[in-house]
Amino acid sequence: MERALKHIALIALLFAAHVTLVSGQAKGTFEVTHISKISSSSDDMAPVIMNDGILFCSNRKTNPFLTRKNLEGIRLYELYFAPFSDEGVPASPVRFAPNLGRDANIGPASVTTDGGTLWFTRNYSEGRKLGKKQPNRLGIFIANRSGTQWGDITPFEYNNPEYNLSYPFVSADGRYLFFCSDMPGGKGKYDIYMCENIDGRWSEPRNLGPEVNSGSAEIHPFLHSSGRLYFASDRPGGMGGLDIWYSNLAFGSWTKPVALAEPVNSEADDFAFYASQGGLQGYFTSNRRKFNDDIYSFASTIIRWSACDSQQQNNYCFEFIEENALRQDTLKTGFRWEWDFGDGSRATGITAEHCYAGPGIYDVSLDIVNLITGGIEKRQASYELEITDIEQPVITGPDTVMAGETLILNAGATYLPGWNIDRYYWNFGDETVATGLEVSKVYVLPGRYNIQLIVSSKPDAGGVVREVCVCKDIEVSANTN
Repeated sequence: MERALKHIALIALLFAAHVTLVSGQAKGTFEVTHISKISSSSDDMAPVIMNDGILFCSNRKTNPFLTRKNLEGIRLYELYFAPFSDEGVPASPVRFAPNLGRDANIGPASVTTDGGTLWFTRNYSEGRKLGKKQPNRLGIFIANRSGTQWGDITPFEYNNPEYNLSYPFVSADGRYLFFCSDMPGGKGKYDIYMCENIDGRWSEPRNLGPEVNSGSAEIHPFLHSSGRLYFASDRPGGMGGLDIWYSNLAFGSWTKPVALAEPVNSEADDFAFYASQGGLQGYFTSNRRKFNDDIYSFASTIIRWSACDSQQQNNYCFEFIEENALRQDTLKTGFRWEWDFGDGSRATGITAEHCYAGPGIYDVSLDIVNLITGGIEKRQASYELEITDIEQPVITGPDTVMAGETLILNAGATYLPGWNIDRYYWNFGDETVATGLEVSKVYVLPGRYNIQLIVSSKPDAGGVVREVCVCKDIEVSANTN
C-alpha cells in the first residue's frame, strides 16, 4: 500500500531544526561580573550609562587627610564618572561636577538622552547650617550642561522639606519622571511616584499604586525601552534584603511585580538596576561580597539567534491510495472498497482521506466487502502507520494580542525525544527575555514581533549541551480603549 500525504513534511518526520552543541554548563539568564576597576573600600552604587561611560555615586575618600561627613558623622556621597576603555569596560573614575553641592549627599542621578540635563538627589541644606536634631531631607534638583560644566541648578517644583524626594529617573523620551518619596499618603516606607511632562510642565506626582508599591520600601526606579519598570524593594517574596523587581503597564494598571532570578538577585542587597536602552546589558549594585556596596555588570545570556527555524505545525491528515486497487477498477457490482483507519473511523472508495486526532500507531487496512453478505470478500492490504510529532520546541499561544494585554506562552508541547531538557529560554523580540515552561509577556507598543523559544539540555556525560530554537510571529494591535 502507498500513502500520499497532504503535508509532505510528515512523510519522513525528520528532525529538521538546527541543533547547536556547546561544551560546558547550561547557562542562566544573565552573566554577572564584578567591576573591580571602579570598586573602592567604600560604597559605590547607582550606576547610570552616560554617553561614553557610567555615572555613579560613591562615598569614597578623595583626600587622604580629609573625609567629607554630615553632622551625624556619616560619609557623604558624590558623583563619579568612569569612561569606557577601548574594550568597552569602565576605566578609572574621576569626580563629576563637584559644584553640584557642598557638604551634602549628591546622587543618585539621571541624565536625559541628549546628555544636556542632569536630575540628581541632594540634601535640601548644604553645609552645616542645621542643628543635629534637625533633619536635612533629600530633594530632587536639576542641572544643565554648558560645554563641560554643569550649572544653572534649580530645585524640582514638587520638592518639600517636610519629606524626602529622591532617586529620579527620566524616561528616554523625556516624557515621564519617576522618583521615590516618603510623602504622606503613600503605601509604605518609600513609594515610587510618576510625573508626566505636558506642554513643558510636570504634572502633579501620582503614586504608582498598590501593585508596584507595598508596605515595604520601593526605590531606584528605571524604565526600560521595552516598557518594563525595574525597581528595588525589600518586600516579601524576594531572595533576601533588597531585590530587583519589574512590572509592566497593562490597560492603565501595573502588572504584579516579578523578582529577577539569580545571579542578579541574591541573598544580599541588590538594587539600582540600569540597562542600556534597546538592549539587555547594563549595571546594578550589590553588597554580596560582604564588604560594601559595589557595582556589577550584567549581560543577557539569551542571545537572539540570527537563524531560528520557524515553528512547524503538526498535521495528521493523510490521503490513502492503494495502487493494486486502482488496477482492479472493473470489479463486479455488489462489492465495495472499505478502509479501516485503525482509530475507529472507516471510509469507502479506492482512495480516501482521513485526519487522525494525534500521534500513535494505527493498523490501517483496505478490504473488499461483499454488499450482499456484508462480509469481507478479500483483504486487499494492511499497513501499520506510525504517526509522531515533529521533533521541535513548540510555542503554544495566540497569534494576536492587544498592546497592554497579558500574553501567556507555553512550551509544554515541546517534542524532543531523548533530550534531558534543562531550561526554556524566551526572547520576545523587543529586547526582553524570560525563562520557564510558561511565561507571561506584555507588549507596550503595537507591531509585529518575532518570538524565539530556545531549549537547552543538561550537559551530557561529555559535558556537551544541546540547544535548539524555533520562532513564531505575533501581531500586537493597538489598544483602542
